Amino acid sequence: AVAGGRCGADLALAPGVVVSAESALEAAILAAMAADPGVRAKLGDPMRFEEAGAPRPAFPYLEFVRHESRPAGGVNVEASEHRVDFAVVSRVLDGREAMEAMHAVRAALDGAELAMGGWRCVLLLPVYLDATRTRPGLWRALLRVKAVVERV
Repeated sequence: AVAGGRCGADLALAPGVVVSAESALEAAILAAMAADPGVRAKLGDPMRFEEAGAPRPAFPYLEFVRHESRPAGGVNVEASEHRVDFAVVSRVLDGREAMEAMHAVRAALDGAELAMGGWRCVLLLPVYLDATRTRPGLWRALLRVKAVVERV
């Protein structure tokens, strides 16, 4: 079995190792983004992604902002609802570069078939997109997606 790693790198799993729905969803979303030509055109190849504890990549880059999940299953169904926030950070004035990159990210996720070992994404829906200037010379475009994931 494999679980998608950051920026599309697959991680081998030992037999019987369970990957959380949160980890599987994040890895699958990143893999879908990294594989998309439109995202690669805006965020580089390999995709520039801010890893916790790693040096900040060149601008513009993508970062995870927040991942909230809650149980959504029923009788004999293990499922969870997720709200995942991503941001594209850019130094280009007026925020246009950040928004263009985020539109490419949203397009990559539209109808994406996410590969998630042991899990299946039954809903992936963008619910919010906005760009703000966080300080002079730095723009941040935020995309929030809603996902429902169930165990297979």
